[in-house]
Order: sequence, then structure tokens, then C-alpha cells
Amino acid sequence: MPTHCADALSLEFAEAPSPLGTLLFAATERGLVRIAFESEGFDVVKALCEAQLRKFAPPIDAARPLNPHDVLHHAQNEVLDFLAGNRRTFTLPLDRTLSQGFRRSVHEAIEQISFGERQSYAWAAERAGKAKAVRAVGTACGMNPLPIVVPCHRVVKSDGSLGGYSGGLEKKRFLLALEEGDAPRA
Repeated sequence: MPTHCADALSLEFAEAPSPLGTLLFAATERGLVRIAFESEGFDVVKALCEAQLRKFAPPIDAARPLNPHDVLHHAQNEVLDFLAGNRRTFTLPLDRTLSQGFRRSVHEAIEQISFGERQSYAWAAERAGKAKAVRAVGTACGMNPLPIVVPCHRVVKSDGSLGGYSGGLEKKRFLLALEEGDAPRA
């Protein structure tokens, strides 16, 4: 059911089972705004998402609004196809309202990492314009509102070890193995 935010922003949620457990998808008229893992607590994620959108969402371009229900359907299909090993890229519209400042720069840098490739936190810091902010990149990855689609799982420590992942290291291992062709197919 839609939740209405400031400036008549419509926010809709949907849950879907996946090889990574149940995922929560959230969409606005601008696009997919959030993907959450069940371990994050869906009720908390919904409340925080709504509050953050009220605070940060710019006015909607009335000439170009999307149907959040259609965005959710499209997002679920693409993410589940990816997790099944049938997709390498995403074409769905993204609402970047929940990524601000340096975090947004990090998320945009991470999107440059190709399927099957890994880059270091230092690489992401440099691409985001703050080469010495390696730890801040880790924080930005942990606060990524669009995991899987904005592939923070592809960011690892300089020594090749995994580092962290908001959904847990087992999910990061699954995603990296999937991209290497080693993960079990759904």
C-alpha cells in the first residue's frame, strides 16, 4: 500500500523471496529508492525510508513521474534475474534521494565496477574524490540504500579480503561467487 510523503511523494514497498533471503524493495515516482535485507528489520527500514524521503526528497517533476508499482515490479524482476545468474546489468530507474554528499559520490563510483570485477576501498575513495577517505568508503558502502543494484559487494580490502557487507559476509560471498560463475543457481 502506498505511503504518502512530503510533496505528494508516493512510496510503495514490496517483499520478495530470493536466494539471499527475503528482500524488501521500495520505490517512488522517481524510481527504486531502497533494497533491504530481512536482517535489517523491514519495519525499521520502512520508517527510516519514509522519514529520510520527507527530509531530503526534491519536488517531483510532474511531467515525468513513474508509477511506483511498476517500478517495484521491474526492480524485483531484474534483481531476481540477477540473483538467478540470468542478468549482469540493471536498467531500472533509480531514486538517489537516500544517497547524499560523499556517500553519493562513493555509490556513483561503485557503479563503475563491472560485473565480475572487484575494486578496493582505496580505489573507490580515489574515484569519489577523497583518496584518503578509505574508512569513510566502508561506511558509505554499509549505508548503500541500493545493495545489489549499486554493487558495493564488489568493493574489497586492498589485500583482497572481503571487508564488510550490510547484508552479512555470507551474502557478499554469494554475490561474488555468482559473478564468478560459482554460486548455486536459484
